[in-house]
Amino acid sequence: MSRHPCTKNVEAWSCNLSNGSDLIVVDMPSFYSDRDNIYAKNRMTDWLESNFTEKCHSGVLFLHSLDSDPTHGDMLTSWHLETFAKAFPNKVTVPSHVYVVPTSHPDSTLPGEKLNQRVSKLKTITEGLNGNGECGWRASIFPGLFKGCPETAWSATLLLLKDIAEAQAKEFFTSPRPASKYMHSKCRDARVALRDLMDYLFKEFRKNARNGDLDAIITIGRITMEFTPPEHPEHPPALIYLAGLLSERFNKEGTKEDLDELVMLRRAALKSMPSDDLQRQTILRELDDCLYERFKREESMVDLDEIITLRRDALELTPLPKRCRQLLNLASALHERFQKQGSVNDINEAVNLADTASELHSPGHSDLSLSRDHASYLKAKIRARRSRAHPSSISSGIKQLINKVFFEKVETLPPRLLHTRAGILCNRDAQLFRFEQSPQYKQLLSSTSPPGSQQLEKEVHDTISEFFGFAILSHRWRSDEPLLHDIEGKKIYDLDDTDGLVKLQEFCILALERNFQWAWSDTCCIDKDSSAELQQAIGSMFSWYRQSSLTIVYLFDVSNPGSLANSVWFKRGWTLQELLASRTVLFYTHDWSLYMNRDTADHKTDPAVLEELHNTTGIERLHLTNFCPGMDDARSRLHWASRRYTTLPEDIAYSLFGIFKVHLPVLYGENAEHAIGRLLAEIISGSGDVSVLDWVGEASSFNSCFPANLVPYRAIPHAQPIPSYPARRNELDLEKARKLYNDLARLPLAGYVNRRLTLPSTIHPVTMAVLKDPSASPSGYTYEIHASRLRPVNVTLSVKLDRDPGTMYILIRPWHPKSLETQTESDDNAVWNLLEQLEQPFNALLLKRLPHNQYKRIASDRTITARVQDLACTLDSEVLHPEIV
Repeated sequence: MSRHPCTKNVEAWSCNLSNGSDLIVVDMPSFYSDRDNIYAKNRMTDWLESNFTEKCHSGVLFLHSLDSDPTHGDMLTSWHLETFAKAFPNKVTVPSHVYVVPTSHPDSTLPGEKLNQRVSKLKTITEGLNGNGECGWRASIFPGLFKGCPETAWSATLLLLKDIAEAQAKEFFTSPRPASKYMHSKCRDARVALRDLMDYLFKEFRKNARNGDLDAIITIGRITMEFTPPEHPEHPPALIYLAGLLSERFNKEGTKEDLDELVMLRRAALKSMPSDDLQRQTILRELDDCLYERFKREESMVDLDEIITLRRDALELTPLPKRCRQLLNLASALHERFQKQGSVNDINEAVNLADTASELHSPGHSDLSLSRDHASYLKAKIRARRSRAHPSSISSGIKQLINKVFFEKVETLPPRLLHTRAGILCNRDAQLFRFEQSPQYKQLLSSTSPPGSQQLEKEVHDTISEFFGFAILSHRWRSDEPLLHDIEGKKIYDLDDTDGLVKLQEFCILALERNFQWAWSDTCCIDKDSSAELQQAIGSMFSWYRQSSLTIVYLFDVSNPGSLANSVWFKRGWTLQELLASRTVLFYTHDWSLYMNRDTADHKTDPAVLEELHNTTGIERLHLTNFCPGMDDARSRLHWASRRYTTLPEDIAYSLFGIFKVHLPVLYGENAEHAIGRLLAEIISGSGDVSVLDWVGEASSFNSCFPANLVPYRAIPHAQPIPSYPARRNELDLEKARKLYNDLARLPLAGYVNRRLTLPSTIHPVTMAVLKDPSASPSGYTYEIHASRLRPVNVTLSVKLDRDPGTMYILIRPWHPKSLETQTESDDNAVWNLLEQLEQPFNALLLKRLPHNQYKRIASDRTITARVQDLACTLDSEVLHPEIV
């Protein structure tokens, strides 16, 4: 990390606190080897030896710049700290607490995504410090980012001091009796001193009209509250002020965490106030506002009940002539509770309150909103009375609502479902009939919720969603699976046994045991003779597995724990999306016993099974448990599918439609190359992601830039990075660098139109290709290729290059604009970072120029890893948009 300019000498300041304690702040150099500023290191060691002669409690605030990668060798926190610790005269004085503070230059142009990545890396590194090394560090990371704001600096400092004070207190309670007397005073003094310091800082920052870092001031306020007992005179005002700060941040960011804390703080403030406090009514109103905001989000009746209680209290605190607004607020809350719960008492009271408010309203000054509210309460009261007098008309309205919600719900479900109790296949009409015969339907018809109310609509939605929760089967097809015509109009439990039918019966019984009335299997619930239905099923398959309440995976070839990897289920194409789409999964073995016999509702939450799934599939745990369909990181998704196969070759592409969230026609009869080509073209057109072009092997007849199959994606691309040397920047032409940056920034995304791939790239024309000894490469032809601005590179091809001097070959580096960091007018770091990125080795594509300014990719048998001659060569990079066929 960059050294502070003033760290050649050790600087120390003593802060004398009001209780007689001292706080020593020391500014020390950061180093990790003897080649770093020997003079500063010796001065620091001398200073420590002369000042740290007896046991003390201390900690380290480690300011870690995010302008560089935290995993870079020169940046590793552990190296700095271990070397720093060696300078202390004895072990008892070595600081045990480390607080790592991420820092960034105020004018830094580092993109937010990269900044978050570096924060995440630094957090992992910090967690790894705990208990490691001879010092036994207790390390934490500051939750914010320091950019020079004093509030942030003090909040980080206070968090470190709080950890030290708490450790000191803990040491007192665990010390042997003889040391207790000594430790008691020290412990008390440390905590009192820290509280006094926090009180002082909090008051100072409160005076400054909040011009500083709001997050940091909130942190200081929270620590102050922790160390301030409720009986302290500063406790209530600190509560109110901290709530004000959180309210300000909540208005900007709207997070649930801030809202919940606001409610808690304002409740505490209200509780700590005397009943005659002049601020009490203000806090009542603010707590009311917070609770109502949370009620709007979560619809918690507990919050609404508390709002009504608060509004009753506010009404009592308001003199009679001024009660009009409070009366209407209470009436509004009671009306809202009536809409949710249908209590006649609530709506009657709301009408009475509105009557009283009308009487208090100034004569001659009409209030349209008051009249409208009054009218809505009267209307609700009349309808409630009418519904009790004429229940049949209300029942008819509920039936209409049920039908509406039913068809909205089942529209997203498979059109046919197996009823697990009866063992019969039900279409939409049969599903509705089953629901209308159920106790849940009768319960809805007798609901006491007001017609047209949100409460009734939610009740209907929740009931129908729960009723139509279904289990879904994932399995390896066998030769005797029952199809639609085999079971339609029949009870599956009465049919003669075949292996396929036994599997279906066991699946339905298992679903019923887990309290699911409905089940779905891809064998018999789709009419495969209907191309339209088959197209719809393939397009909806991911969604159906995602919406299922439980996916039951039957592994006929697994019998022992730890043998998931041996199952053919993990080698099939369609089962990849079934694994990723399903939220809840249970694996069953050949005899329908639960895998590993674990008492679990979801194997995805079982650490041992999840680890085995990760090892078997190579898929990260995050994707296994919380997969999001889409085109992000497309090459990794193709890698997952590269070792799988399907019975019909084109299905390997169709089975990925849901994973990539693409909607393409299913054209059975086309070859796999065309199906994969259409998928890759859609991915590139939708995202511009050129990583899918990083492969070696046989080219597709669909387009020369696409592979003939998914096998090439088994290899994970890797180019060994080279170190960068920022000092070379002074030798380069800044204007040329800016021009190159702007040229690349203006490049469009890659696209695919009319069987042509348009691929924005930096290009390197081939100047010479020397054929090496063919006997050295019996499987093909190896060339040493020389290209503009590149170092010579060896390329192995299955075809011989054209020796015609008029033939033009180029090596290209496909480009995606997201590779660029954002540049600001005052900072050229993004420009320099681009040059250093272009200097890194890259996997190149070899193209041959065809007539009409088109190109064709020459497939290679090995990765073409190219590298520019030097950093200066990057300034002369050429940009082209070749059309590749």
